[in-house]
Amino acid sequence: MDDAYKKRCDWYHHGESNSRAESDTKVTQWNDEVLYQAAEFLDEEFAYKVGLSEIAECDDKKEDEFLAKLADAETPLYPSCVNHSKLSAIVSLFRLNTKNGWSDKSFNDLLEILPEMLPKDNVLHTSLYKVKKFLKSFDMGYQKIHACVNDCCLFRKNYKKLDSCPKCNASRWKTNLHIGEIKKGVPQKVLRYFPIIPRLKGMFRSKEMDKDLRWHFSNKSSDEKLCHPVDLVTWDQMNAKYPSFAGEERNLRHGLSTDGFNPFNMKNTRYSCWPDLCMKKENIMLTLLIPGPQQPGNNIDVYLEPLIEDLCHLWDNGELTYDAYSKSTFDLKAMLLWTISDFPAYGNLAGCKVKGKMGCPLCGKNTDSMWLKFSRKHVYMCHIKGLPPTHHFRMKKSWFDGKAENGRKRRILSGQEIYQNLKNFKNNFGTLKQSASKRKRTVNIEADSDSDDQSSESEEDEQDQVDEEELSRWKKKSIFFKLPYWQELLVRHNLDVMHVERNVAASIISTLLHCWKSKDGLNARKDLEVLGIRKDLHPKTKGKRTYLPAALWSLSKEIECTARWSTKF
Repeated sequence: MDDAYKKRCDWYHHGESNSRAESDTKVTQWNDEVLYQAAEFLDEEFAYKVGLSEIAECDDKKEDEFLAKLADAETPLYPSCVNHSKLSAIVSLFRLNTKNGWSDKSFNDLLEILPEMLPKDNVLHTSLYKVKKFLKSFDMGYQKIHACVNDCCLFRKNYKKLDSCPKCNASRWKTNLHIGEIKKGVPQKVLRYFPIIPRLKGMFRSKEMDKDLRWHFSNKSSDEKLCHPVDLVTWDQMNAKYPSFAGEERNLRHGLSTDGFNPFNMKNTRYSCWPDLCMKKENIMLTLLIPGPQQPGNNIDVYLEPLIEDLCHLWDNGELTYDAYSKSTFDLKAMLLWTISDFPAYGNLAGCKVKGKMGCPLCGKNTDSMWLKFSRKHVYMCHIKGLPPTHHFRMKKSWFDGKAENGRKRRILSGQEIYQNLKNFKNNFGTLKQSASKRKRTVNIEADSDSDDQSSESEEDEQDQVDEEELSRWKKKSIFFKLPYWQELLVRHNLDVMHVERNVAASIISTLLHCWKSKDGLNARKDLEVLGIRKDLHPKTKGKRTYLPAALWSLSKEIECTARWSTKF
């Protein structure tokens, strides 16, 4: 990383410690009160210059109540306290409560005894009920959207008044298991959506946030080093494609993260991703809480609908927003540049297969896969196709699969080509599985109806151009293609390197120590024998016993025992 970025005092989460940053934390980090002010669309400069007491004299009763509560929130925890206000103390305690999984009773008991330990004039609430009531006035709110228990649809818009799913006929409401009575008004599944537009508008109401939101416009790396997402090819490509969008420095670019994103060390794993300015808590928004207990998998598009609609609105129409830094209004627009996920979630978001015969999402139908008889899985051995034609590795038969490689790497399909293939794809969401015979009948009926609906030769020609083999690897047409610019993106989905590193490291260490997830076993050796490669590793049979010859990476017993004690998985 460029040293110029590391020297910034407000960027310090690169995985290394920075004493200067720690000492300046109080100055550079935005506190909780600033966030709540921004959330309620208050102009900080106006609030501090005029004073809370004068603002409270306005005619708007709702604003008066909020300003009074804000003044109460900024009260020091006790008269001589300089580290915590009433609000910051409560938020810190709530964070500990959530992080450690305390019960409501234990948290309530803690609140009862803490004020007795603090100085006499402290303002800390003494019960969980009072704390929740206090925080409720700062709540940014969320939408409760009822969902089908089988992930078929959301009960919104045309389905808002329905009592059962229009696809699987599952009841929207819970059922009393004892008497079989439907509890109308008590939904089986609820999606919680936190709208992004009010929060984005609120961020521009804070001068500190406002300055950082436009930082990318004038701080692109000049030495071609990758220091920030603004230095990526995708960013430049979209700027060239949409110059009017790129010309407004306050327009935003977003990334959508799913599954296991852990930038704040909330778990035991230490993980540092993008620099701190991108990954501050204030810049990461929880948008969707998808109910469990199982992940939606391929049906995640059903739950992404509200978010995609807001993103489409921010791109097509924009949102009139007040800019506290320039004291003017502008039309805020935003773009979703990519998603970040682990590999299984990659398939759920993109809609393609990520395992099996066509498991490579980039190669698609041209994936070179091989089925291992004894290990019972597909492997992908032809990576050397990407090497130059004269590379000497291409002739190393015994190093790879026993064959000389003369093939060439195929071209990766663009977003436009994928969209064209999936243009007429019909999604079928829901976890309620149909029998094989029903699925076949459904396909035949759809094929007949499609043939009946063809009214022109142009439509027939367009359908003939669809690559059926390529189409077979897709499970759905991703909802992200509703975004007008999605097919123009060079890179649409990114892998979270934390998962990849962890899985690869665990497999390597396990193979070295012959434990846990070791890839070196009897079945693997039998597959080598079938392929006719690595003859020195083929299993040896002596009587009724089968022996596995030691590999070059095998450790001695002394080293292995030492490594087992010192290695922590």
